[in-house]
Amino acid sequence: MAPVFTFKERERTIEAGFSPDLFDPTDDGKSSQIRLKAYEKMFICPAFSPETGKCSIYPIRPLDCQIYPFVIAFDEDRKQVLLCVDKICPYTEMEISKFHRNANQVVAFLESDAVMLEIVENWSLVGLRLETATVICTLDRLTSHLAQTINN
Repeated sequence: MAPVFTFKERERTIEAGFSPDLFDPTDDGKSSQIRLKAYEKMFICPAFSPETGKCSIYPIRPLDCQIYPFVIAFDEDRKQVLLCVDKICPYTEMEISKFHRNANQVVAFLESDAVMLEIVENWSLVGLRLETATVICTLDRLTSHLAQTINN
């Protein structure tokens, strides 16, 4: 799962020294997905240092990274936006019920006017639900706003 960067997030990352060639455009035409790099038997974000376990752009990391291991995904029919937890993240080894308890704060953040506007404008931030993702809840307000934007 390569993080998606809004235009502003991509520009800040390039200003921090990352090459524009590391980004591929997404379907919404406004955001970009960073190209992962090979590391041992997997792929990692070029901003992540496996030696230190730190992100080199942590202070300016994109929304996609800020909310991880929570992820925003469409349901199978692309009619509902879901808040999920990615079980691949080692942090999720704890009980999923702990993520349910924090979900209200994450929902409030994602459905705040400013953040929701950013997601609607960069709807590629909403991915397709992966098998590794456990659904926590439906993001009803975001679903409604996205439906209006994508259908217009």
